Amino acid sequence: MTILLSAMALTIIGGLLFGAPAALFAALCGGVCCALAAGFCIHRAREIDGLSEYLVSVYTGGEILDIRTQREGELNALRDDIYKITTILGEQKAALEADKRLLADFLGDVAHQLKTPIAAIMLQTELWQDEAVPQTDKDQCACRVEEAAERMSWLVEQLLKLCRLDAAVVRFERKPNDARELLAAAAQAVRPLCDARGVAVEWSGQPVSCFCDRAWTLEALTNLAKNAAEHTNAGGRVTLSCDGNALYTEFVVENDGAPIDDEEFPHLFERFWRGKNAAPGSAGIGLALAKAIAQGQEGSVRAENGPRGPRFTLRFYAGDEAVTPLSPGGHPEAVS
Repeated sequence: MTILLSAMALTIIGGLLFGAPAALFAALCGGVCCALAAGFCIHRAREIDGLSEYLVSVYTGGEILDIRTQREGELNALRDDIYKITTILGEQKAALEADKRLLADFLGDVAHQLKTPIAAIMLQTELWQDEAVPQTDKDQCACRVEEAAERMSWLVEQLLKLCRLDAAVVRFERKPNDARELLAAAAQAVRPLCDARGVAVEWSGQPVSCFCDRAWTLEALTNLAKNAAEHTNAGGRVTLSCDGNALYTEFVVENDGAPIDDEEFPHLFERFWRGKNAAPGSAGIGLALAKAIAQGQEGSVRAENGPRGPRFTLRFYAGDEAVTPLSPGGHPEAVS
């Protein structure tokens, strides 16, 4: 409209000042300007309509396209901003959908894990209520109910730990710890299991410190040792060791056992995953918990096949505190 009024004014002024030929020329120029302006407005309106339709498509679940161009201008800057926003929204949507799937899988796995002890409790309760069942058998029923309840309690406790780690609400109290003391505590924790299976447990290590949260790191180390004991036959051996340098401290857990199959490596640290050689009654939580604890302290855990069998390495980085020897010499020591 502004261009049209300007063209009309130019025509009138030209006619008054320079006569009819100049007025005609001015009118032609004004007409060309009006046509160009109209074409520009129509083109921009179509582009805006296209952007509006694209936004409606994205809102209704359509594909996110790269609508950016290399041209200059306000509308192209708007295209860039719309692309950035829709890309972020698409990533957030994908993350939410992934979280929903994980939650559904998690709840299904939890229900499956709780199903067995609950069924055992219900069965033993029915037997205990049966008057025809001898008292000695009823006493055994009570013991089995207690075992099932203890398993449920342990499972719930482990799941709560995983949930706290997933939600990042755990506050790790990282400080220098004696790595050998952690090994000794982990070995002591799994000794009853090893004794029951006829498996020896040993530990050795260089006198280094580990910058970590003692309680949580001991939990991870114990889970790795327990997993090793469960996959070692009678007469075998589980060994725990540690070493370190100025950058990190490593804990290594090895056992005499069958090597890990290549197809199992990608799934070892998935929660509730049980390999073909899993121990009876295993819930498949220990390795997942060890990984979550390591990553929560900016560390790592990896699995490989060593000369003797499976080997798991737990690594913690030094952070602000360097890994330093605790005493001169550094002769390894072992407890069998």
